[in-house]
Amino acid sequence: DMEKHVFKVSDMNCNGCVATIQKGLEADARVESIDIQLSKKQVSVSGDLTTEESAEIIRNSGFNPEQSTEKKGFLGSLFSS
Repeated sequence: DMEKHVFKVSDMNCNGCVATIQKGLEADARVESIDIQLSKKQVSVSGDLTTEESAEIIRNSGFNPEQSTEKKGFLGSLFSS
């Protein structure tokens, strides 16, 4: 069952950042599709992985993803640091 996870990545501010995040996500076999919008600082990940797993890949690329407010719910609490 494919899930879509949307993150706001406020420290993604150039095409190099986009490329780094995209490369990190593409390297994970569970990721089916990626949609990155630099102007909105938004990263959408679809695939066979959880929100937390998606966020971890982005963090491992050196960025700080936050759960997008578009998808409210208990998952938001995972990201309050």
